[in-house]
Amino acid sequence: MEDRSLMANNPVTDGDKVATLYSGQYTMINRANWVISGVEKLTDASFTNDNRRTEIVAEAKILRAWGHFCLLRLFGQFYDIDSEYGVNVRLEPARDATVHPRISVGATYDAILKDLDEGISNAPALRAKYYVNKTFAKGLKAKILLYMGKYAEAAALSEDVIKNSGSDFALTPTFNELFNHTSRNTINNSESLFSVYADEQEVIGNGAFWSVFAGVSTWYYDLGKNGTMTVGGQVIKYDVNRIPFMETGKYLFQGVGINGNMKFAQFTGPNSIFDTLYYLRMAEMYLIYAEASARSTNSVPADALAALNAIRIRAGATTGGSGFVTYPSSISYAQFLEAVRIEKMMELGTEFGEEWFDLVRYDYADGFDAGFKVSDVKPTATNSNRFILPIPAISIKTGAGIIKQNPLY
Repeated sequence: MEDRSLMANNPVTDGDKVATLYSGQYTMINRANWVISGVEKLTDASFTNDNRRTEIVAEAKILRAWGHFCLLRLFGQFYDIDSEYGVNVRLEPARDATVHPRISVGATYDAILKDLDEGISNAPALRAKYYVNKTFAKGLKAKILLYMGKYAEAAALSEDVIKNSGSDFALTPTFNELFNHTSRNTINNSESLFSVYADEQEVIGNGAFWSVFAGVSTWYYDLGKNGTMTVGGQVIKYDVNRIPFMETGKYLFQGVGINGNMKFAQFTGPNSIFDTLYYLRMAEMYLIYAEASARSTNSVPADALAALNAIRIRAGATTGGSGFVTYPSSISYAQFLEAVRIEKMMELGTEFGEEWFDLVRYDYADGFDAGFKVSDVKPTATNSNRFILPIPAISIKTGAGIIKQNPLY
């Protein structure tokens, strides 16, 4: 029942999945806060590396920022910086049962950015891709600036990540190798800014994240296979190469086909192949730059178009003609924004739900009057109050009215 309510954009307040998403992020935030509290009491002499104490605090603050961001875009009105419906930001360990109120969206973003700025300044450049690092902090900040509508800043920072992060952070030559589990290259490849560690001994999810698994619908598969945009007489297909292999109508667990190309591998017992979950990867930096650069100028700059096309070329698109090709310079501003949204859906589908958050962002940024609406893509999503999840009923009850529920739940 809860799955059906989520799919219909009418989530129940007492659902287990909603409660797990909410409490799971706060569990991670609280762990980060205990690390920060404990490490800050130590001295540099307690560590063999003179900078390690500062690095650990910065790493914990990056994870705390990630947790608060996940909470904000799931349970807060993340698309409206002036909204009072932010989240309960926790910057100290939970030592008792004291209930704290939510703060505004703008104040939530400020707290997240403050943590990320410390990460950018003091986190390690790179230990391994399954540890947070300063490039991930910088990339996440660029993403958050995009969400905030600070487009020029988002464009500048994402461009910096693309151009100045070195060979350790770069697009992989091909899309398929990102999910080629037999190559053992999914843990430390250049594309990842930060990803969960997994190996042959781990089951799916490995206890390191709280999320909702995604199934690839027939609609999504058909959109990639048959969807098109016509630009200057060119019929441009959305995709054919990145859509996970599936039989029409077959339900897929986490976007995975039993055979063929797989984004995330299924657990199959002692000889299982493992899954890697990318929290952020370089392709998204290109797409953030493309959108932010365009929105900041209300035009289609050549560099923004090149960034969009770089991701398509990496996926196998050719130049010129029709079909699965790059977008031409004649593309209009409105077409370009739609192309970026579709490209993100094709590139990042089933990874961390970015396609949904893009729908909501675009609706709020462009949907007034006759502009873009979420319901144009998902007809059941007509109530904007249901674009975010409810605060779980148990949290409202135990909060004795201090934690305010989202509107109309």
